[in-house]
Amino acid sequence: MKRKIIYSLLIIVAIFLTYAAYVVNNPVSPLETVTLNEDSDVSITYSRPFKNDRLIFGNSSDEALVPYGDYWRTGANRHTYIENNIDLNVDGNTLFPGKYSIYTIPDENEWEVYFNSNVNYLGVSRPNESDDLFSVKVPVIKLLNEIDQFTIEFENDSIFNYISLKWDLTKVMIPFK
Repeated sequence: MKRKIIYSLLIIVAIFLTYAAYVVNNPVSPLETVTLNEDSDVSITYSRPFKNDRLIFGNSSDEALVPYGDYWRTGANRHTYIENNIDLNVDGNTLFPGKYSIYTIPDENEWEVYFNSNVNYLGVSRPNESDDLFSVKVPVIKLLNEIDQFTIEFENDSIFNYISLKWDLTKVMIPFK
């Protein structure tokens, strides 16, 4: 009788460990790192959730996944962070070489993007505001084609580089030099 109980417990533990390993190795919102260029002077690491027929940006009364005016870790799972080994000028603010979290407060027409010195939190709640280095406000660009999976990319033109955040029918571009 004791052997049956022990074997049953071992099977349950084995099933749990297999499931845990599967979840860790196959996240619903996969982790991705994007780099500015081949030299990798600047990189951003974030998790990429899918839309899955949900209302992404909108009012909390409409049960939007990311309500207007609320803190968003700018991705899923852990917080999003930028790592740079050169000075970056972001709207007149200097982001010195280091590793910083990025979080946002989206709104219908503009987003406020925060750069925070605390990179040791899970991202579920807003980091301590005293650790905010600075924030910038950027306008919302309405897209014609839906983006199913949250995407961060680097873009550029003849004047600026941009951190581009795209999801659903929304895009914001954070200029930097």
